[in-house]
Amino acid sequence: MACANGHEDTTIHCRAGGIMMMLCRPGLRYGSSPLRRETPDRRSWLDRVIVRGLASRRKRQYTESGSSPWLRRLTERRNALDALTQDQRQAQRTALAQRMRHTSVSEECLDEALAMACLAVEDTMDMTPRANQCLSAHAMLHGNCVEMATGEGKTLSVALAASAAALSGTPVHVMTSNDYLAERDASGLEVLYRGLGLQVASVVSTQEPAERRRAYAADIVYTTAKQVAFDWLNDTLQSGAESDSLRSRLGVLATLPSRAGQTPLLRGLCLAIVDEADSLLVDEARVPLVLAKAQKGGATSDTEATVALGLAEQLLEGTDFVVQSSHRTVQLTDAGRAELSRLSQSIAQLWRSSRYREESVGQALTALHGYVKDRDYIVRDGALELLDGHTGRALPDRRLPHGLHRMLELKERCSSSAEQETIASLPFQQFFRRYVALVGISGTLQEVSAELHHVYNCLIVPIPLHRPSRRIELPARVFVNRSAQLQALVAAVKKRHARQQPVLVCTRSVEQSLGVSATLKAHGLAHQVLNAYQDAQEAQIVAAAGQAGQITIATNMAGRGTDIELGSGVADLGGLHVISLAFNEAGRLDRQLAGRAARQGDPGSFQAMPALDDPFLVEAMPALSARLACVLARRGWHGFAMAMIRLAQRRQEWRHEQERLALYRSREALERQLAYGGRQHHLS
Repeated sequence: MACANGHEDTTIHCRAGGIMMMLCRPGLRYGSSPLRRETPDRRSWLDRVIVRGLASRRKRQYTESGSSPWLRRLTERRNALDALTQDQRQAQRTALAQRMRHTSVSEECLDEALAMACLAVEDTMDMTPRANQCLSAHAMLHGNCVEMATGEGKTLSVALAASAAALSGTPVHVMTSNDYLAERDASGLEVLYRGLGLQVASVVSTQEPAERRRAYAADIVYTTAKQVAFDWLNDTLQSGAESDSLRSRLGVLATLPSRAGQTPLLRGLCLAIVDEADSLLVDEARVPLVLAKAQKGGATSDTEATVALGLAEQLLEGTDFVVQSSHRTVQLTDAGRAELSRLSQSIAQLWRSSRYREESVGQALTALHGYVKDRDYIVRDGALELLDGHTGRALPDRRLPHGLHRMLELKERCSSSAEQETIASLPFQQFFRRYVALVGISGTLQEVSAELHHVYNCLIVPIPLHRPSRRIELPARVFVNRSAQLQALVAAVKKRHARQQPVLVCTRSVEQSLGVSATLKAHGLAHQVLNAYQDAQEAQIVAAAGQAGQITIATNMAGRGTDIELGSGVADLGGLHVISLAFNEAGRLDRQLAGRAARQGDPGSFQAMPALDDPFLVEAMPALSARLACVLARRGWHGFAMAMIRLAQRRQEWRHEQERLALYRSREALERQLAYGGRQHHLS
């Protein structure tokens, strides 16, 4: 393909004539238009109305008249393929792949590819794809994000879409929440892809560069956004291209030698299918991708950090400093600055600089009072690991910047890790926008539909349930403090356990899960705990959570990507009962937790039991609202108290949305300022 603006011709591994033509929407297309999504810099109430209208039209397309004729055509094609011999099927599949790779993809080609994928599922996995799974795959192949209820078979829907796209020769990246899910899905679906003549691989954090390069050469790659983003940044830096140059935007790296003479890892950023799309495209958007390398001079840094911690421990909270827990920052008072000046007179000359000592001690105070063990991080095998605030999973390869991470390690007396020097940085939002086509699927997307359309130009398509939901959502109970909450929890668990109904207790943090575990243990209730400390046993704990009489305590890591199957006879007992003790910063997370129960038409129940002294809720709720909620809870008006909590939750959602949009706008403004000659490069 030749490039505009006089650039040399370069081979691109993402074919223009393949499935990408079906996925490209206005503002993201080949030809004279720029290879990037054109979105307004600001959103108004009118944008939201337009998005709702477009989404409503798409919903009617997939739930009313548009779905039945298409499903009938798909069934007819599948039956026609089923009547062929294996050799005839293979010949027809080869012919279809050649046609899709060398010409534009028509609706007929797309339907035939999906029919082949559905038949391959039946032949290799002894399963029949359901109608809503086929609709999900069809919607994603047309460039939409899909909202599909938890338990409806999102993994297979993604596999159908990935298969049809890969048959056209398009490299497909399927992004999941963590390494465990990437390895699980790649190995579990290998038999399906092999039956279609496709190669599948997974890329995880433990792999070496040579192994990663082989994995990325596969037709379909299961990985995490973090892994592929860092590999792309490494490739970009080694090739000598700037992150906003034409070469990096195209991902044309496989045919370009790097400065070190190495073959790049990736074949380009062509099609990304994002599982749990709201988590990766929205929640993670505030976390920048930072590529760093080890820095020398660790001994000196450790000495200075130790001195800063020693000084910080001598200051008094409320007198010398104030903790702003909502932002995890500490503000020195005038009295604190004076006391710090007095304490530093007897130590090295460096500490007599007011700016240096206040910044260093401020970092130390943040480490001591802004970050809490088992809430923000864990200590495992002598090493400090940060925790994901949304899922509760450990993030062993993520570090806090500006020496704060080393401060935490010294605070907990952990083994020292080398200080990191930033080489390159890129927000997740900008990275995902570099894919030629981006689609996704999740059980909770409606709440962020306007943001997804604004940033990624994706519309949301809700997919109907395969069977009517039988979930029973019990009225919420709000408690003034954690002590009352735990007493009520013990009574509720004992009641369910007496009739052998399985119970899943959901908590926000590792700290809370350990406290609940100690309480249940004191009352003689045997249980399993699933948090960041037990992530290696996640599969076994989740597999047993739906068995009769089982009690499981888990952080939000049990809320995504896991399928709790009911044991024998459990459906007659009422199915899985889920109790949420946590205050989550988004209503989407509550819906995810409720989705653990009553999957695929099974019975189940859910109840929220928050406490008003939850540290996360205290940060989110204004003082006047908190006092009013306490009064309502004491009088037994739980519904009104819960409404106050929901209001605080909406405020948190709005604040986080504004932070993400501010980051997005600032990056867009920076790109426009750095662009040479107006808009950046176009394709011919």
